[in-house]
Amino acid sequence: MKDLNDIKYFSSWWAILFIFLSLNLIPIPFAFVVNSLGDWVYENPVMVDMSYMGVVSMHPIADNLISIFSMSALVVFILWRMNVRNIPYSDLGLLKFKKQDLYLSVFILAIFIALEEVYMLVLGIEMPQGFIDFMLSEPIILSLISVLIIAPIVEEFIFRGFLFSQLSRTRLGAWGAVSMSSFLWTIIHFQYEVKILFILFLFGIFLGYIRMAYKSLGLPIAIHGINNLVAFFMAFYFL
Repeated sequence: MKDLNDIKYFSSWWAILFIFLSLNLIPIPFAFVVNSLGDWVYENPVMVDMSYMGVVSMHPIADNLISIFSMSALVVFILWRMNVRNIPYSDLGLLKFKKQDLYLSVFILAIFIALEEVYMLVLGIEMPQGFIDFMLSEPIILSLISVLIIAPIVEEFIFRGFLFSQLSRTRLGAWGAVSMSSFLWTIIHFQYEVKILFILFLFGIFLGYIRMAYKSLGLPIAIHGINNLVAFFMAFYFL
């Protein structure tokens, strides 16, 4: 049991800055390591429209490897910093959850996805073809790991776990932490147009709510993973 007097929680601004710096700096050494593997990691480049950044050449092998390794290292780094500050890991939320909570969350997710499809159809929004091509590029196993495992676990750990736990202790409170963490989570998907970012923000609010309501980190990880699985399935068979 940690002495409450020895716990050094992050301030709201430092928590946000800490995550921003970690997300941008930790991938750098892994990019050098992957680059040293040879030209084969840059095979099958895909041109992707990054919205405000223009068209960018992405590499299914190199980019996915960098993401898998660096995001895994980021989780370890955050856990280490929490340990140094004596912040209990239990603050991140429980990994377990009740089956009925999962069933209800999946039901709400299904409604959300249906409304999302109507929203995109009415406004004539289409997912950038470049991202779909990148996600389905060979070796597809790397995309599956990145999209179905790494993204749900790491993103929820960072935003609904670490950030929520730190921000909810500030003047923002629980709902403020849900909103802010969802906003910051949306920002890291800057490659999409604003109309798509709006949907992502609402989805982030939903994930933040179930984290707050059920005190579980495992539940939003599961829902995030299911959502990505549906997206992957639709891209593979229908787009």
